[in-house]
Amino acid sequence: MLNKKSPQYIFIEKKGDPLVHLEIALKSGTIKDPLGKEGLASMTLSMLLRGTKKYSSKEFHERLDFLGGEIHLSKFKESLRIHVVSLLDKLDDMLELVRSMLVEPAFSKEEFKKIQTQLKTALEDELGSDDEISERRFQEYLLAGSKYSRASSGSIQSIKKIKQTDLVSFHKNFFSSPDFVVGAIGGFNSNELKKKLNQIFSSLKQKPASALQVSQPKILPGRNLLLLNKKGGSQTQVYLGSTGVHFTDADYFPILIANHVFGGSSFSARMMTEIREKRGWSYGAYSWYRSGKKPLYFGMHFVPSNQDTGDAVALAIQLYEDYAKNGITKEEFAFAKDSLMNQSAFMQDTARKKLDNLVTEAVVGLPKNYYENYRNRLKKITYTQVQKAIQRKVDKKRLFVFVLGDAAKLKKAITEKSKFKKVWIKDFAKQP
Repeated sequence: MLNKKSPQYIFIEKKGDPLVHLEIALKSGTIKDPLGKEGLASMTLSMLLRGTKKYSSKEFHERLDFLGGEIHLSKFKESLRIHVVSLLDKLDDMLELVRSMLVEPAFSKEEFKKIQTQLKTALEDELGSDDEISERRFQEYLLAGSKYSRASSGSIQSIKKIKQTDLVSFHKNFFSSPDFVVGAIGGFNSNELKKKLNQIFSSLKQKPASALQVSQPKILPGRNLLLLNKKGGSQTQVYLGSTGVHFTDADYFPILIANHVFGGSSFSARMMTEIREKRGWSYGAYSWYRSGKKPLYFGMHFVPSNQDTGDAVALAIQLYEDYAKNGITKEEFAFAKDSLMNQSAFMQDTARKKLDNLVTEAVVGLPKNYYENYRNRLKKITYTQVQKAIQRKVDKKRLFVFVLGDAAKLKKAITEKSKFKKVWIKDFAKQP
């Protein structure tokens, strides 16, 4: 037992609480998938609930039901997570299930074939959903050239290439004790829980997996249009993308306030007002930022009818360029700041959310108590800071426009109203 390396632990004791929330995060996410075998990490995590050397899949779930506990799985680019909810007086028994799934998963060929078939069916179904396939393809094309572009769930082609032995190898190579972050909140004793968890993780590999070097995605320069050809619909899916901002960037909180004005969750946001309320071109119109260990992208989305798509795209570009040039008003700033400060209370309103935030801080490498200090960070932002952040971070020289629909019918209407550096037409069903 000498020189055993433990995970990073984050414990919050709440004396008298009959529940324990446990979050186990592996700092090897779907970005570690080998090229051509996208979906491997996600499949490996899913198989942890498909039986172990001690329990068959049926026995495992019967035991879980008997204990009244819950185990949920989440897959992200930069982490794989296991969320456990247990009654305090059943915690030891739940930890035995956790030990079995983490240390000795069966990866049986029978269960592997089942999950492979299920995933292929789900991906085939996705091709029939404009919402799902457009969101996937937008990120794949926008972030092309970056490991972040590859879908966590893989593709029909990549899932077919994955073998049962690949799952065994992924578990062996990446499920390493020092690569885990383990958080817990509830009525447990920290010393006792740490001792029990150390016993579990001591059975895993003790050498950290080699770090995967990833660079910030590069958005193509200029204004570019990708028409993703899918015939038959009466509506189109429109996305626009540009450069992102990282969580720790000094401009991040100012740009959050700015984006709330432009296309955030408020019905008074400019995109919603201009595209939905005034013109009725789409039920919703939104914008957002995505970030991880690297800044990822800025995105916009709306769903107009075929005949309104050209005008809607032109208006969205106009709104974005005006926003980049002139920023927001002081009145808009005041409303957005107060709104986001009020909303921030719901980021920490449950034990599960608090725990998830603390684990995310550790996985992504954010400053300690980043989310606990979220509201105070927003409170300190000034109007001048927001205007300067817009000038620095809203990049009108890089704008990727993505439209899913009948390319032959849409191309003329879109390109007549908006000029593009380059126009591509791709088949929606083909993997980029």
